[in-house]
Amino acid sequence: MDPQEIEATDARASLLMKEGIRLMQSDNDAEALPYFDRALELRRLLPAEVPRYAYGLSACWLNRAEALSRLGSHAQALHAYREALALLRTLPLGEDARFSKRLAIALQNRALVLAAQNPPAVADAIAALAEAISVLHSAEAMDATERGYLLAVVWMNLANTQASEASIASDLAARESARRTLGLVKAREHEDAAAAEAGLKARHVLCHIVARRLSLQAKGETTLADVTEATDLADEGLALVRDWERRGVDRFRNLASDLFRFGGRVYAHYQPHFLEEFLSEQLDPEQSALSYLQCREMQDAAREIEANRRKP
Repeated sequence: MDPQEIEATDARASLLMKEGIRLMQSDNDAEALPYFDRALELRRLLPAEVPRYAYGLSACWLNRAEALSRLGSHAQALHAYREALALLRTLPLGEDARFSKRLAIALQNRALVLAAQNPPAVADAIAALAEAISVLHSAEAMDATERGYLLAVVWMNLANTQASEASIASDLAARESARRTLGLVKAREHEDAAAAEAGLKARHVLCHIVARRLSLQAKGETTLADVTEATDLADEGLALVRDWERRGVDRFRNLASDLFRFGGRVYAHYQPHFLEEFLSEQLDPEQSALSYLQCREMQDAAREIEANRRKP
């Protein structure tokens, strides 16, 4: 094709991609796939040795992979990720910040599909996430704030994947990864909802790890440090959710209810003299939006904590 034909073909592919993305945003994943496939056919005609066209072709594979993973077609999604990664790894990453960003996101999303398999391919998922972190650490051309956020999300997903192995070694690794996430987002959690979500999910992982550690300890072996870490995680996370709820952001309620239950169990079992104070703080209408206190998630959690408290 001559240069004009190449540009026209790429433009047609872009229109198809936009329509496919629009359909996916409306949860019409099966309808989106043919658009990505047609865009893929067109972009395969373009010179892949040119970075911008290789990048565009990888985008077709990645959108196809996302649609397939959402449809539960994990094997096909993984094939699409392999094709995309093969292209992205050929790009001159230092020349365009988008190249590193797309490569890191592709590695992360592939890892999430691997972790969702039955049985999960945990080792491969961890390797992909570690590679994504390495790519981002080298991506000096990226905006610093954006790179920091992406690193936080990848560390959080790494923590979650490591914690799924439920061993002492994997829990230690997961704890370190989750702490990395908190270190990257803590200064921005009250200003940026995306940063807050990453921080809350990291605390959620840490709570699972602490709960597992506490459950394995024999009576009398529990340390004050373990209990303090557990209650601090719950208190910090719930205070953050209350702050966002006062500003009308309600997307963290599922995480909040889990943190509420966790905190209630820890206080009831290890520091029952502080349980009433914990409950009063979380359910105080002067500290929280009324819609948050009355939502199903928090009401169900409160009833569960009260029921457990009354058990002999």
